[in-house]
Amino acid sequence: MTLSIEELAQTRTLLVVSDFDGTIAGFSKEAYQVPINQKSLKAIKDLSNQANTDVVILSGRHLEGLNKVLDLGDYPITKVGSHGSEDSSRPRTLTDREQERLEHIHAELEQIVEGISGAFVEVKPFHRVLHFFRVSEPALIERIVEASTHVDTTGLKVTKGKNIIEYSISSTTKGSWLDDYIHRTEPTGVIFIGDDTTDEHGFEVLVDDPRAVTVKVGAGDTAANTRVVGIEDVGDLLEKLAYERMQYNEQKSLGL
Repeated sequence: MTLSIEELAQTRTLLVVSDFDGTIAGFSKEAYQVPINQKSLKAIKDLSNQANTDVVILSGRHLEGLNKVLDLGDYPITKVGSHGSEDSSRPRTLTDREQERLEHIHAELEQIVEGISGAFVEVKPFHRVLHFFRVSEPALIERIVEASTHVDTTGLKVTKGKNIIEYSISSTTKGSWLDDYIHRTEPTGVIFIGDDTTDEHGFEVLVDDPRAVTVKVGAGDTAANTRVVGIEDVGDLLEKLAYERMQYNEQKSLGL
């Protein structure tokens, strides 16, 4: 049986992990001008100030890009980028061979998008990402997707998302990052919220964990044990969790 939000809020040590795009922020054709749900933003800040509560934003964006769009000030919230490959607390650098491999796939992807308005290749420290969310013509999208099947992916992890295809030199996923972090920090309760196929790796890691509430945002098959319709519902859920956690901690401090 899945824990309720009230039950989760009363755990001894709580880990709150959320995706960013499509979860606490909406989508936009301008990558750095996405609408952030203010209720969610306030709730994660409030949660981060609660005792024995660890808050993480686990995003597919690279850390530099995430920092551009999400300013959390001095709140003790951990940002993890590139699906877990960029963890500011555990920095990692590319080898020369890995850098060469990324440059090779980059050149192949640039050939695919050449001459197609709205399609582009994003550079991340451990990834190259083929974007076509700005392409409106179905025939061009089909052409991009078909061409992508012929690129050399040797030594790379390929992940398909919403109008993107990501090629990574790192084998880290949101699931493997979560699994490692949970083993290191040993929380007694966990909530993970996400909307995309990349978040399924996290849901799958937690599928048999009785401590965990996993929340799929939107439609589609999922390994999550809870679902909400959209971003506004995420705000409501996080607001409720923040309130219940505050109530729990206040009662504890009073010895109740």
